[in-house]
Amino acid sequence: MRSAIILVLQNARVLGELTPGFKGDFADIVIDGDRILDILPAGSAVTGEIINVNGKTVLPGFIDAHVHLDLSGMDTWQENTQSDAFRVLRAVSLAQDNLKKGFTTLRDLGDRNNIIIDLSNAVRNGFVVAPDILASGMIISPTERGNNFFGNMYAEADGKYEIVKAVRKQVQAGATWIKYMGTGAIMNPGSEPGASIYLQEEVNAIVQTADMLSIPVVGHCHGASGMIMAINAGVRTIEHATILDQKTVDMLKASTRTFIVPTVTPPTYWATTEVEFPEHYIRKSKKIFDIMVNSITMAYKNGLKIGFGTDAGVYDGSHGDNSYEFKSRCKYAGMKPLDVLVQATKNNAEILMIDNEVGTLEIGKKANIVVIDGKPDEDIYKVDNVVLVIKGGKKVNI
Repeated sequence: MRSAIILVLQNARVLGELTPGFKGDFADIVIDGDRILDILPAGSAVTGEIINVNGKTVLPGFIDAHVHLDLSGMDTWQENTQSDAFRVLRAVSLAQDNLKKGFTTLRDLGDRNNIIIDLSNAVRNGFVVAPDILASGMIISPTERGNNFFGNMYAEADGKYEIVKAVRKQVQAGATWIKYMGTGAIMNPGSEPGASIYLQEEVNAIVQTADMLSIPVVGHCHGASGMIMAINAGVRTIEHATILDQKTVDMLKASTRTFIVPTVTPPTYWATTEVEFPEHYIRKSKKIFDIMVNSITMAYKNGLKIGFGTDAGVYDGSHGDNSYEFKSRCKYAGMKPLDVLVQATKNNAEILMIDNEVGTLEIGKKANIVVIDGKPDEDIYKVDNVVLVIKGGKKVNI
């Protein structure tokens, strides 16, 4: 049943890579309710509420596959003392900061006490205006030095039986992804980013339990050994992928199940920005920065399908600063602007298994759309010029 008012984005500049089935550079995009009803030659749609975008670039809404809405970039020890209710309300504001920049879907990969799972449900039920959220809730981790740095963000589980229960508890809480810590982390003061911290049989237990419950698994893995375990187990996405080697790249190329979601932003920001951060953030970031750049460049040149994540939340202002990741990938890894746009839309939708709904501009898909003044496929810095965001067929006004 059609809605009372049809919305038309008229004279939209579209990209063939993200508008499959449409031939031409300019189109009228017809929106009925929360769906794309039609994509017509420019100037041919004559009914409905017409918004003439005057040749601006129209893209599918961006997808950030790695954020932390429960993190605001403030002092982490102080943040741990704040109540769940306060942090949920702040998370709404941070989610909206992402939405204003054209990110209509977020995957949240770690919060304290599973609060973002509740926020994702609130968005789904229309209680708040925010991006759609895929949430893992608390992160499954072995007993590890420094875990208390993030308060109740980690669900510690050692050995097969504890792991099976931990996965089931997260699914019971409503998680739509299961995240585990496969290697040490930059932000954790007690760990080494490249070092594996789970055994292969433990990673296998995570994936086997999640598979039985039809829930995909995401692994935090900086080092190659952790990535190899993840690939062997059938983890869906490997986050960060900072220390790749050719063996790991070859395994990823051969896999139809496992993909990488690099997050270039945090180490780049901590290693190159003259801002005060905890000493261990800066020290570890400077240590791995060149390795990370070489790794992501290797993945790109080897033709891997690469996802797009920012790790937003780890420094002040990072929510809504998602374009830093676009620019960093082009500047440091030599990626073409168009390829990075595809990573943040089509690739992410396919990797996250939501491409039947979002990721491209196609008839029948959800009307999640971002309008940009300029040609970001030629000049990635134009991605900052967001002039209109449409989420679920509705103009965003927040």
